Amino acid sequence: MVTVSRAQAHALEAIVAAMVLLASVTFALQVTAVTPLTASTSSQHIENQQAAVADGVLTAAAETGALKRTVLFTHPENGSFYGIDARGYYVDGGPPTAFGAMLDESFLDRGIAFNVYVHYLRDREVRRTSRLVFMGEPSDHAVSRTRVVTLADDDALTEPGTSPGGEPRAVETTKTLESVAAASDETYFIQDGSAGPLYGVVEVEVVVWRM
Repeated sequence: MVTVSRAQAHALEAIVAAMVLLASVTFALQVTAVTPLTASTSSQHIENQQAAVADGVLTAAAETGALKRTVLFTHPENGSFYGIDARGYYVDGGPPTAFGAMLDESFLDRGIAFNVYVHYLRDREVRRTSRLVFMGEPSDHAVSRTRVVTLADDDALTEPGTSPGGEPRAVETTKTLESVAAASDETYFIQDGSAGPLYGVVEVEVVVWRM
């Protein structure tokens, strides 16, 4: 059940995310010249803007916890993300979480495609990649930005829920990564990579390009 403090946290999450996105767009506009542009310079101008916005989205999502809640947005029965299609990832936009809404508002609504990948270690040494969102093969002018997410044993898996305003959100369950790892009939797609309280470190990558 979402408490009052949880509702306030979601409201703050939206405010902080909006402020960071506005700052990133403003920065992108300021760092490029306003003089007449050649075709190649114009392309670089657009790529700089997209990269700055991607950084802003990842920063806002990380600072509000929306990024981690999306990484934990999985079924304990099979380790797959909620609401994915038969291919095992989201294809029409971001996941039904606060992070997904930020991606859609920042890119999809402006005609910009994006892919999201989760990179992690398997068996503590083999680098693996899972697709979270895959909207197609990126163009030659795609840009990529990443953010590291640290997972602890006591981090709780999340499931579909709604914010006080009715928007889709990832809300915490009672199942922690530690309890799921100990259960014989439950799983998480990332293995516990440490004997201590640290569960693992993952890297979330966002790749964007104009459709």
